[in-house]
Amino acid sequence: MAGVQAFREAWMSADAQAASDFGAFAARQMRYAILWSLFENTAYRNVHSWSAQVKAQYGLYKAIRNIYNPANRLGIFWQAYLMGGALDPGAGDGSSVPSALPIVTDDERHREAIAQVWEWSSWMARKDIMSLWGAVLGDVVLQVVDAPDREKVYLQLVHPGALQEITTDNFGNIKGYIIEEYRTDPENSDRQVRYKEVCEREEGSDAIEYTTYRDDALYPWMGDTAKWTEPYGFVPMVLVKHNDVGLQWGWAEMQPVLSKAREIDDQASKLSDQVRKLVDAPWLFTGVSKPSGTVKTTHTAASDDAPEPWREEIPIVYGPAGATATPLVAPLDIAAALEHINGILAELERDLPELQHDIWAGGDTSGRALRLARQRVSDKVLMRRINYDEGNKRALQMAISIAGMRGYDAFRGFSLDSYKAGDLDFSIGARNVFAADPMDDIEQEQAFWTAARTATQTGLSLDIFLRRAQWSEDEIQQVMSSPYYATWLAGQGGVV
Repeated sequence: MAGVQAFREAWMSADAQAASDFGAFAARQMRYAILWSLFENTAYRNVHSWSAQVKAQYGLYKAIRNIYNPANRLGIFWQAYLMGGALDPGAGDGSSVPSALPIVTDDERHREAIAQVWEWSSWMARKDIMSLWGAVLGDVVLQVVDAPDREKVYLQLVHPGALQEITTDNFGNIKGYIIEEYRTDPENSDRQVRYKEVCEREEGSDAIEYTTYRDDALYPWMGDTAKWTEPYGFVPMVLVKHNDVGLQWGWAEMQPVLSKAREIDDQASKLSDQVRKLVDAPWLFTGVSKPSGTVKTTHTAASDDAPEPWREEIPIVYGPAGATATPLVAPLDIAAALEHINGILAELERDLPELQHDIWAGGDTSGRALRLARQRVSDKVLMRRINYDEGNKRALQMAISIAGMRGYDAFRGFSLDSYKAGDLDFSIGARNVFAADPMDDIEQEQAFWTAARTATQTGLSLDIFLRRAQWSEDEIQQVMSSPYYATWLAGQGGVV
């Protein structure tokens, strides 16, 4: 985001009925830069040209730091839970080999093709970058790269801040795009030039036209020509919105809680600095001569050795003999200040229940209590996965179609018509959000059989109880014919 220089508060919010500013190229670049700086905990540092404007426009303490800032924890959480874990190298359905993206299909040819695209794309690792960028920035872009010179088709992540413009249809399919970013000049490695790639579908045709530029002049970045067409019939790119709120671009996880996070950092920074001042208490010198020159009543100017002197300094005041000492630091109830900050923290964590995940699994929490506590998080993750799974599926369908057109071995029987005809009908299957805990399973099993015992003691036969629990007839008969069941029934006074 080297081009981001200024901050505009209006670009941080959007109205669903007038969202043009929110989606403007400059607005998105600014927003992505700020959101990423929050993730890396540098949002208020002067290393960013816009940080002083952020502090001024929001009325923040000039020495504010990212003390609580949950952006990093959020990014890492979603990176781990959206598509975390290993992929099945065979693109299975997850039943025999666990997979972060289980493939559900009736056509076994799909598995070989998907597995090959994943391998060419290094998707085992790149999928987690996709999750991270989406959660932190709000948007993530998948580009299907056709590389016939290497005999490969693979998925490539494009930073959303490089996407100057997209046009979409009513279903979110991309009809055209413009990528613009700075790259090293192919003809002079000591300078940066502006790379530009324009892709659009010719009206009434399956031809996809590409044009590339260097500093607004046609330039053949991809080979021998700066302009060429491909017969795909679709633009090979997918935009995934992390949180789709009905705009052309998505929301990051931090988007709705930015004001609370700023308030917490502001208050916590002030409190921390007040403690520092109290530890280094000021002195009132009485009965001594003033030092030569003007008495110091303001803070020292910032310097390389002391970039933030106001965090540590309190003006020194001299008084005549007999003067009484008067506190020069305003008294502060630290406990009350902490309670106030903790109250805002509690509100923020109610908005973001995934931030509480690390405290749910500790102590003697029962399996049921853990499941209930995790329910809101599980529901939220499952909702977010919908966009990612759909985006992955569409990108894979495009890649398989293009590879089939090229005639690559793992894609025999597929072609560009496969995508249009719906012959790539597979889906990404359901998977648990949290790993199963064996002790939790034992606890549920015990509760189930305790309920079964209670039911039979009140006159309900075990087979009816098991049918209500949706056991199969074979499973019920195995239990009913078991010698252990016969022994138990005899002990209860029943007839074997």
